[in-house]
Amino acid sequence: MSVELLAPAGDLDCFMAAIYAGADAIYVGGCSFGARAYAKNFSEEELLSAIRMAHLYEKKVYMTVNTLVKEAELKNLPSFLQPYYEEGLDGVIVQDLGAVSLLRRIFPDLEIHASTQMTITGAGAANYLKNYGVTRIVPARELSLAELKRLKAETGLELETFIHGSMCYCYSGQCLYSSMLGPRSGNRGRCAGPCRLPYQVQADGRMISAKEEPYQLSLKDLCTLPILPKLIEAGIDSFKIEGRMKTAAYVSFVTSMYRKYIDLYEKDPKAYKVDLQDIRMLQDRFSRGSSQMGYYMQHNGRELLSLKKAGYQTFSPEAAELAQPDAVRQPEEKKLPVSGQFFAYPGEPMLLTLTKDTVSVTVSGVTAEEATNRVATQEDVKKQLQKLGNTPFVLETFTCDMADSLFLPNKELNELRRQAVSRLEDALLSGRKRTMQKYDDGKAVKEIGSQPSAKAASGKQALAEKQRPLQVQIAHPYQLKKLEPDDLLGRVYVTYDCLQELADPAETEKMLKRFRDKQIAVYLTFPAVTRQQTFDRISQQWNDIEKLAFDGYCAGNLEMVTFLRERAAQKPCITDSGCYVFQMETAGFYDKIGVTEHILSYELHRSEAKALADGSHRWILPVYGYIPVMETANCLLKTNGRCLKQTKAKAPAELSLVDRQKKKLRVCLHCDRCENTIYNALPLSLHKEMPEIRRMPMEAVLLRFTEETAGQMQKISEMYAKLCRGENGVQPVITEFTKGHFLKGVE
Repeated sequence: MSVELLAPAGDLDCFMAAIYAGADAIYVGGCSFGARAYAKNFSEEELLSAIRMAHLYEKKVYMTVNTLVKEAELKNLPSFLQPYYEEGLDGVIVQDLGAVSLLRRIFPDLEIHASTQMTITGAGAANYLKNYGVTRIVPARELSLAELKRLKAETGLELETFIHGSMCYCYSGQCLYSSMLGPRSGNRGRCAGPCRLPYQVQADGRMISAKEEPYQLSLKDLCTLPILPKLIEAGIDSFKIEGRMKTAAYVSFVTSMYRKYIDLYEKDPKAYKVDLQDIRMLQDRFSRGSSQMGYYMQHNGRELLSLKKAGYQTFSPEAAELAQPDAVRQPEEKKLPVSGQFFAYPGEPMLLTLTKDTVSVTVSGVTAEEATNRVATQEDVKKQLQKLGNTPFVLETFTCDMADSLFLPNKELNELRRQAVSRLEDALLSGRKRTMQKYDDGKAVKEIGSQPSAKAASGKQALAEKQRPLQVQIAHPYQLKKLEPDDLLGRVYVTYDCLQELADPAETEKMLKRFRDKQIAVYLTFPAVTRQQTFDRISQQWNDIEKLAFDGYCAGNLEMVTFLRERAAQKPCITDSGCYVFQMETAGFYDKIGVTEHILSYELHRSEAKALADGSHRWILPVYGYIPVMETANCLLKTNGRCLKQTKAKAPAELSLVDRQKKKLRVCLHCDRCENTIYNALPLSLHKEMPEIRRMPMEAVLLRFTEETAGQMQKISEMYAKLCRGENGVQPVITEFTKGHFLKGVE
């Protein structure tokens, strides 16, 4: 089977451009639930028309439902999708796990594709999603060709990967930067694009990035024409062009270019060769002036970045037209050829038959009459019946069996033509349409096993009634050593990176024993993104991890959840904030895999957090800590020629990304997996909101410490312990902070 060429469309013009340029499928967004909220997108009428048009051209249509869905919105998702489902929508691209669960129940025969926003990096998550009818994975864009081959072999699922267009600096679905700058959340389709802004990089207070290279987070556009054969041979099923915010000219030009080269390879793989002029045209007309081949062949590197230029470079339409050879000129409108047969004799109804391929329809008109004045000729009839201008058809062949003495009014011929075209469209589309099964809106959304009864929810204890309402996460051994086991402290989280710093198992056990002696549970927190090399390392260390007898584990992604449920099913597992449990349907999804405790997402408003806390699961609210705004496979130190592995240099005590307002965003190096975490400039602190939070039925509040000194950590811990006790007149020890989304939420 030929690889699928999947093109973007933000409006109807782009949609038709994709069809005419040779796309096999088009992905689109409706007026809601899409990750490109600022694209034109389609009205319901436009999208229904587009689906019909695509199916007439034997193309597929996938709809983006690739945002996180709030509780209040979820109930509207089935009715939103219903008209498109009934029209024959071929699939939905989904980010939210609750949406996946709901759609599988209500639309059991609709293909579900796991969005790249899910940050799927391996077979564990992908195979689990099979249980929910997921047939295709759009994995993290950072995966190498070797990782993609392994994912394909271990799951058997279809793979869809990006081959051209804009690239995010951060792992998709793991970026909170836009929402921390304002209410525009990338997880809600409203990314403000802060990675395209200028920055400096500082190490220990000294600038290490060049002044002429201010765009430290701006990736070059992806262009995979040179490695297209490798991608085809890797077994990737669908090649995706980025660009639902782009113009019809972009869609047409790029789609036709990739159509040309896919066809060239399939015709003769050995003869495959890319014309450098084609690469130059793609770069010059619709890119940041240069391109790269993404992560398929490398993990990261400065050559992936557009360090000196962030904006687009675009030719004038006239210059662009002149630059295009005949093979890739903007495709003209392509009609579908049909044949027609006309029959008319006196005293009998006129008949018109239209045929496309093996499908034929015949319609009858008024009774033909002898002419008393002007006689209709075969040329007259053909001229009138071939007027198919605003339809997708063109009359390619036509036969006429008629008497030579007839009066055939144009009005009746036009009506005959309209009826025949309508009947032909219906016949061609008859196998595509579906009938929606009836369902109860309320029951459909709430019938998961984890949904609590009103009695169970109302009976939950408020935070103020908890004996140990405080939890702390630490990132370094010195913090673990100095943290005092307060009597309100119920749990300590040790990060995986901290564990790597603890080289002496006996010393580690001694540190953990301080807390266990006080009946304080100790959990191990795994990274937000887990790739195969990290899983391999964890697997090698697993016996040593088990010897430390952690009381439970905290997973940052579905990949790690499935790993832990297999390796340590007897131990509690909780989801970290990056798992985005936005509503109870997602909680129900995790409930079925044995996870009933969750750290709340940073993007939830206080009312949304409280509504979840009222449910049957246990919820932990982060109230202090520097929020990770980006998890990235790139490394700012390496970008600026200071890779610690290559230079054998000592790691800087402080690495920072400095924005235009001179705010410093701390960068944490993960050299074992060659990745970075970038933290917000100011820490989250909800100390002023603690009286309200104490009334909420939370399991606990969480303090996350990253680079705080032992003294800072102790002061902050003591302040929050007093606030948890409800003491009056507690003096704040934090002067500069943000309340995050607790009061403002996200759009």
